[in-house]
Amino acid sequence: MLLATLRAALTVLVFLAIAPASAAEDPVAALAAANDVLADWDIPVTSGAAAGYVPDKTCALCHEAKAESFQHVAMGKSFYRPLARPVIEDFSKGYHHVPSDRYYEMALDDGAYIFRRYKLAPDGTRIDVFERKVDWILGSGNHVRVYLYQTADGALYQLPLAWYTQDGGHWAMAPGFEFKLHLGVGRQVRRSCMTCHNAYPDVAEGSDALHMPEVYPKDLPQGIGCQRCHGPGADHVRHAMSGADEAVTRAAIVNPGKLGREKLYSVCYGCHMQPTVAVTGIRRFGRGAYSFRPGEDLDAYRTGLDIVDPGMPKGERFEINHHPYRLEQSRCFIESGGKLGCLTCHDPHVKRTPAERPAHYRAACLTCHGVDTAGLPLATSAPAGTASTHPQIADDADCTTCHMPARRTQDVIEVTMTDHLIVRDPGPADLTARIDKRVTEVAGVEMLDPHAAIPADEALAARAMAVLDYSGGKAGYAADALATLFARAPSRHFEPWYALAESLFRRADFKGALDPLAQAILRAPGHPRLRAMEAVSLYGVGRKALGLQRMEALLAGRTDLPLARYQLAVMYRSEGRMDDAIAAAHKALAARFNLWMAWRLIGEVELERGNAGPAADAFKAALAIEPDAERVSEGLVSALMRLGREREARLYRATP
Repeated sequence: MLLATLRAALTVLVFLAIAPASAAEDPVAALAAANDVLADWDIPVTSGAAAGYVPDKTCALCHEAKAESFQHVAMGKSFYRPLARPVIEDFSKGYHHVPSDRYYEMALDDGAYIFRRYKLAPDGTRIDVFERKVDWILGSGNHVRVYLYQTADGALYQLPLAWYTQDGGHWAMAPGFEFKLHLGVGRQVRRSCMTCHNAYPDVAEGSDALHMPEVYPKDLPQGIGCQRCHGPGADHVRHAMSGADEAVTRAAIVNPGKLGREKLYSVCYGCHMQPTVAVTGIRRFGRGAYSFRPGEDLDAYRTGLDIVDPGMPKGERFEINHHPYRLEQSRCFIESGGKLGCLTCHDPHVKRTPAERPAHYRAACLTCHGVDTAGLPLATSAPAGTASTHPQIADDADCTTCHMPARRTQDVIEVTMTDHLIVRDPGPADLTARIDKRVTEVAGVEMLDPHAAIPADEALAARAMAVLDYSGGKAGYAADALATLFARAPSRHFEPWYALAESLFRRADFKGALDPLAQAILRAPGHPRLRAMEAVSLYGVGRKALGLQRMEALLAGRTDLPLARYQLAVMYRSEGRMDDAIAAAHKALAARFNLWMAWRLIGEVELERGNAGPAADAFKAALAIEPDAERVSEGLVSALMRLGREREARLYRATP
């Protein structure tokens, strides 16, 4: 009803705009000048980190056909609530992951997706059962759907089970969970993922800075929308609804098709140019995750990086998100001088039907390639109209069938995708045959574009930061490179100082971490993670009273920051303040129930106090989240034995 009313109002306003009048002469113009028309029509506008965006459904008021068509494109179905899209899964089948010996189920129960994971004890008893309602689905379902749950503090976590639609549809482990040791239900979804899998959320300014808490509002946009490529639309809609001059209205929104090549493909490449999932690009210092706007160069937002993998030469690497990465290696792309690009073949508003694809993609190729007198593409450099040596083409085939064949991706091994490396002859090999998952070996990190307009020191810092991120902070040589750089040219931004401090912190070099922490805090004084690391480092070097004081001050009056709250619980336990330790651990769990270390702390403290019942409950809660925690299993067996529950204790003792 509101949509129809708004359309009617827009029709009136656009009609009135044909013959513009002054506000004094026209009451409608006067009303528009005196009030914000968006507020009048209850159209919310975002503020903060991603300011000036309206709900993407607003665009359908004027662009109804494009908005409707876009709903069928994968980007329009990238992120949504369960049941917001058709159910495509087979819930009658579970999945057994042999390497970890875990069992997985997904059920549809009273309108909710319910995920379940468990182990089987030798007698068939289900133990370490983790059950959780799915809050969000990520992925269009064209190839895969993965499932997320959200904690009370707003953190998103990926579940390890995925639905793959090819080969008739089947359950298997989500990408990155294929091996025996994986993150289980503890893989947090970072903003670096969400910025490309969904529209920007409405969050506070500065909350999207590097390493700020990775949390999201409970109410999120559902899918990539118009403004992700066209930029924030509030001013554009405001002008359109106010009857402003058409030129003014058009100037208030970005039309990517009218941008120069670099800026145009900065829009596409921001999400689709990913040389490897193992090492992602590093945001330019000072940029927030949600700060990219269509119309700017991607290099101003991100330092693009590539890797050296000794076991997989660049020309042989093929990942699920390798479209422009592979295209730019093609002779067609190189010889086109960059004229060949995403929009040569793709209209981002339209999903081509299977019946449309052969003619559509053939026509795209023939914008460059000639045909012979029989209508076959010229396979040689012979002039147009002469005989071709190209073989006959099946009616249902197009150029891509042979020259851009489907191939199994190396990072998502359950999926085949079109390889955008254009080849003359794909060869006899079956490129869609199943392959084993391989761990990417990162022997070096280099600039994706050596000529990018990024200062040399920042480029060096970005490469070192990427190595530290990949290694979990353990690559000491990368930390040393940052320290050497700072000795010569101290960065004025907090991000590289943070990376150095975190590396030292993770390697328990608390003394070494304090100086870069001080430098980072000087540049970002309100950053909670920096303050928490400082408090723990002070405590770790023996300045316990000051460290405890700093952590308590950080958390005073706050209900978020569960990791810092858990660290406070550890401090309290070390000080012998057991009641405070348990209370702090419970506060951490109230915000984020899946902090299994907090459950372990509670279990160990309760066991030390002789409270075997509460200890057993806490240990079980920890094992449901992290079944491989041996110390927790040992604690649970001890608690159960004290309770006289020997049979139950044997179940856990016998489990590998």
